Amino acid sequence: MLRKIPLLKDTSGNFGMAFAILAVPVMLSGGLAVDYVGLSLQKSELQNAADAAALAVAREGEITGPYAVEIARQVVAANYGFTTAQVAAATASGVARINVAVDKPLVFSGLLNKKSVMVNVRSEATYASTRYEIALVLDTTGSMAGGKLVTLQNAIIGLVDDIEALGLDKDQVKIALVPYSGFVNVGPEFGPVINGGGKVKVPAADWLDQDAKAPIPQSDLPSEFSRFAMFRHLKVDWPGCVETRVANGKTLHDVFDTVPDPNDKQSLFTPFFAIDEPDIPLLFANSYLPDSGLPLKGKGTTETDKEDQLVRYGRTGKYVKPKDTDDAIVQVMKWKKPKADFSPSISLSGQSAPKGPGFGCEVEPLVTLTTDFDEIRSTVRKLTASGSNNMLEGVMWGWRVLSSREPFTEGSDEADGSVEKIMIFVSDGENSFGNLNNLLGSSYTSMGYLVDGRLDGLTAASSGQTTSALDKKTIAACTNAKEDGVEIYTIRLEKPVVTTETVLSECASSKAHYFDAPSRQQLAPIMDAIRKGVVQLRLTL
Repeated sequence: MLRKIPLLKDTSGNFGMAFAILAVPVMLSGGLAVDYVGLSLQKSELQNAADAAALAVAREGEITGPYAVEIARQVVAANYGFTTAQVAAATASGVARINVAVDKPLVFSGLLNKKSVMVNVRSEATYASTRYEIALVLDTTGSMAGGKLVTLQNAIIGLVDDIEALGLDKDQVKIALVPYSGFVNVGPEFGPVINGGGKVKVPAADWLDQDAKAPIPQSDLPSEFSRFAMFRHLKVDWPGCVETRVANGKTLHDVFDTVPDPNDKQSLFTPFFAIDEPDIPLLFANSYLPDSGLPLKGKGTTETDKEDQLVRYGRTGKYVKPKDTDDAIVQVMKWKKPKADFSPSISLSGQSAPKGPGFGCEVEPLVTLTTDFDEIRSTVRKLTASGSNNMLEGVMWGWRVLSSREPFTEGSDEADGSVEKIMIFVSDGENSFGNLNNLLGSSYTSMGYLVDGRLDGLTAASSGQTTSALDKKTIAACTNAKEDGVEIYTIRLEKPVVTTETVLSECASSKAHYFDAPSRQQLAPIMDAIRKGVVQLRLTL
């Protein structure tokens, strides 16, 4: 017999009824949760896209609205897949502002009677408050002649134009220019003013060895002989080049940016003076005076030999050594004006510049750090190709123009963390000492002649040995500059030489800082890549 159960006490269907009653809100909340997660992911991805677009637009500087929109749209579509996004972009006062919106379909659109929701994000980017000091160190050697130099000039001018177009504050970017070949020209304005008697009227910059007190081994002129006075005697202006400093014990002035100190004569810079070479065509490029008196001996030349050799320069009386720094050696001896030949040189090296005491210093004077970008562009346009490749001096003077130390003090203090010091170094070939098969062993270099022994004591060596020695010094100079806070970019241009690649890649701050340009047409995009890597950006929103 079946037991009767009261209807109100039968609960077996209560769960089903409760589920039926709660199904709608549960499904609604679940759908909303799914859509919420989807919208959150969408907004996060869209924000990343907007941030990337803002940085890309800010990197271009002050550009027009349509161009800014196009750059932003490409970044958003190509890198993040938002091909249908609505993009707005604008730049002003160094700030890029980006707005991006997409219509996000809803999974449970029927529940809300809405098929999609518009997702909007915005981003701003500006340049960091960092200041930039940039040294452009450019190879102007003879091998750069022709289209290669023109391409380099155009690429550098384009780089300067792009930096200027960034719209940064006037003092936020300073640029220096260091053209180099066998020598670097620091500027003739730093030399002394010498009167007709050889007396100093206006002293030279105190970092120049005006009175030849530094113990520099060299083949022709006597010790403590005033090169500046000899320029005046020959009625030729000192062109502005200087020689490589020599070490004082363990103080390596040649590869360190040590401060010039009158108490350490080796720390001063010796002025360039191209001696009169022997009258032997082809073997010597710079014979500008008739040979007379004791012939040039080269290796093993004594002080007496050097004093006698001054007859070529017009000395007629007894050689007299100056008693103090106020007595220029030309003043206290008797001289006559020599018959000089300053016609263009003809030599195996291909140099064709006018002969004379300035021969080999055809390079344009450097430009210290400046905000006058017109001066940089103007000097770049005047560059000419001549001479051998001395990367050591290029690196050292690139470092010196960035430094806050003498001889140039335009650079910010090295301890100032808000300043980025950057060197962009370009070379088309390997180091060359200009080895020659003559009694001097080489052409005139920033280390004198090979027989002077100023390159690691070498007085007779192959071109491979001298190149190797210069390479080691160049890498040491780069290493020391980097340790001093200089970030170095290097570019090898159209010369697939293993030794050049080794030097430039080791000189660079990292593998990403070294660029190989087998074709000159690659220079412009390389400069653009460097420019984008140099100037740092930051998001501000």
